[in-house]
Amino acid sequence: MASPVPSRRPLPAAPGPAAPRRGRPRIQEAADDIVASVLATAGPRVGTRDFSTRRIALLTGLSQSVVSRSVTRIRSSSWSAGSAGEGRTMQLAEFRIEFPRIVIIFDDAASSPPAEPQSSARRAAALMAALRVSGARDWPSEAAPPAEDESLPAGVLRLVWEPWAQPWEDFLGQVSAALDACVPGVDAIPGDLLGQLAARVGRGLLGVRWRRRDAPPQGRAWREIEESFESNTLTVPEFPAPGRARGGPRWLPQAGLSITEQIAISLRKEVMNTGFRPGDRLSPAGLAARMGLTMPTVRAAMRRMVDDGLLAYADGHFAVPAVTGQDVIDLYASRLHVGSVLLRGCAAQPRHRLLAPRLALRSLEAAAAEGTSADVDQADLHFQQELADASGLTQSARTFHALTLRVRMFISVLQLDYSPAVERILADDRRILAALLEGAPDDAVARWRAKLDNAVRHMTALSPTSFDRDLWGRLTAWR
Repeated sequence: MASPVPSRRPLPAAPGPAAPRRGRPRIQEAADDIVASVLATAGPRVGTRDFSTRRIALLTGLSQSVVSRSVTRIRSSSWSAGSAGEGRTMQLAEFRIEFPRIVIIFDDAASSPPAEPQSSARRAAALMAALRVSGARDWPSEAAPPAEDESLPAGVLRLVWEPWAQPWEDFLGQVSAALDACVPGVDAIPGDLLGQLAARVGRGLLGVRWRRRDAPPQGRAWREIEESFESNTLTVPEFPAPGRARGGPRWLPQAGLSITEQIAISLRKEVMNTGFRPGDRLSPAGLAARMGLTMPTVRAAMRRMVDDGLLAYADGHFAVPAVTGQDVIDLYASRLHVGSVLLRGCAAQPRHRLLAPRLALRSLEAAAAEGTSADVDQADLHFQQELADASGLTQSARTFHALTLRVRMFISVLQLDYSPAVERILADDRRILAALLEGAPDDAVARWRAKLDNAVRHMTALSPTSFDRDLWGRLTAWR
């Protein structure tokens, strides 16, 4: 499906080169640039009250009315030059900036989850602001590279900007119109995309490659990866507890999740997408509406999560749990010892029992080559759980699974970025599996210990308290 050709409105005539600029500076235009910079670098928390027009006014020293006009101008349809997405309910599916081309893909959303309208509007404004301050408008247009393959499934809207093909304002208008058609919720413009844009906006957004996990792959590289697997585990972020019946291949981890586990997945996604911080309240009513469940069911599951340390509860409200350095050390020391037992159990099993971990490692390799750091993180935890299941030690595997649920919540709360560690994670997992296949459990355990030593230091560095080397040493010392 080719990009729609919008109806173009004539642009206002620019003053001639000899026309002098007189009078006061253009206050609103300068304010637009300032506010755009604030929104573009806000990340997933842009939808919270920290980035209301009043807070931005206090931050920048501008008046609230000027800030409000700037947000409207950044986001509004004053740039709109077409009807992209008209009559449809959509969500972002892919966002790529590969000089000298910008590609943004929308697809049809399955539902319209409830959300605060102001929050959704600020998320859309943040995306538009990132484009505004990216500098792409000034890209040179001397030569056109080969056109991309534009064959897309039905219902997919593909917006492309190339400097030689259309005016920048027309492209922004198409994006603005498509955002108008997006569902009002955090899923339409996910927080992981806003986080990428915030991190790279200072570099002109060059290198941003984001793709919705549940979206059908569009590029050739993704299709080749999928064809080399019996299932695309890159898009599967969770797995059931050990021993639960699975419908389908052994390495498909999505089947059979309990209500509590499904709610835990939704909560972690919401924490990541909205940029919630420890202590922020979570609404059972909103979660029940989004998942189509009753309030008693959701509240019961959230109380179970409180018992498991996945949520906090105080003064009658559920909240994002606090994560201290001691919590991280406690959790990883437990995972170190239980994991060591499981690895020794794996080494005692026939080699064919390691088929599922081998497939999970291939998924991790694909994630490292083509996915995001979040894909690598999820694939790594999946690989670890497959090793636990292959050990034949059901009770230890269940304990390890419960610890993994806490790790996932900690990762969400601390907003961890594993990009710098991708190569090390992959190398560690390859060595662990190789040692098990060679019948060398001591080598596998030693590599596991080194892997968790790096992980606990990385996670503790982002917690409110510093890393306690002595505590970690006492809890993990070998006899």
